[in-house]
Amino acid sequence: MELEHILRPRRKALVLAAESAVSEARDKLPDKSQLSRLVSVCGEATCAEEICNYLRYQASRQTKPWPREFADLVIAKIEAPLKDLSSDMQRHQDSERDRARVAAWRLYAVFLTRASTYTRQQDRKGPHDRARR
Repeated sequence: MELEHILRPRRKALVLAAESAVSEARDKLPDKSQLSRLVSVCGEATCAEEICNYLRYQASRQTKPWPREFADLVIAKIEAPLKDLSSDMQRHQDSERDRARVAAWRLYAVFLTRASTYTRQQDRKGPHDRARR
């Protein structure tokens, strides 16, 4: 099974889900380094549940926690693309479905990081700067 072939038609849904999560949580975004760590966790994970576990843990930490609203949104927004992916892969083994779901999470985390970086940069600009574009 070629993961790129399976994920290519789902990239738009993952980008839109990431942008929606960032847009809805605009003032509750984690630091850029925290999002970079999420990308790393996605690269090491063997199942999507491991990534959700990581996000919930980060949201509950005492020191430098992720905003809980953002962690919940991130998990909620990827549910539909993952559900579509899983239903299309019913004939594959569980291990192959897990690999595809983790690969989708990895892309999603990259798209979250990009959307967050853009949103922060736009928020730093004043209304006058944004109107000039």
